[in-house]
Amino acid sequence: MFELIKIRRARRLAHATIAPFLQRDPSASVTLQAGDWLQPQIIGFLATLVTLLAQRHCGPMRDHALAAVQSEVLNTVTGIGPELIGAEIFLLSSREDPAFTAGARGAVAFIEALRPHSDLDDEIEPSPTPGDVTLLRLWEEHVDQCLRRGPAFG
Repeated sequence: MFELIKIRRARRLAHATIAPFLQRDPSASVTLQAGDWLQPQIIGFLATLVTLLAQRHCGPMRDHALAAVQSEVLNTVTGIGPELIGAEIFLLSSREDPAFTAGARGAVAFIEALRPHSDLDDEIEPSPTPGDVTLLRLWEEHVDQCLRRGPAFG
């Protein structure tokens, strides 16, 4: 029962953290498709960011709980089905894909820039603003630039 509460809270936190970066440019003229997001660096960044947020703010979670949080959040953000995103995360991490690893490292830097770790993390939810220059730079480097190189812009 407590695991379900953690999963729900972790999903809510991840959505609250990611949403401002997705919504910062309402004038974007390109409609992204699920396949546009299927890039190792984006997947590494988003999956690691979701995992770190969940662990930092909800405490230890079992693998299946973290997988549920990742797949639901990434499905909502990207439109990629939960099974496919789970398989992509597994394959990219197991073969140590360099772009996936770069995205994961970017997520570590993002979470640290969000706010240094403290004992209050269990009580305080992150409140990112896309105006924070470090967070914006990391998001652009690991998400926006990859999307611009993708099929929707080509």
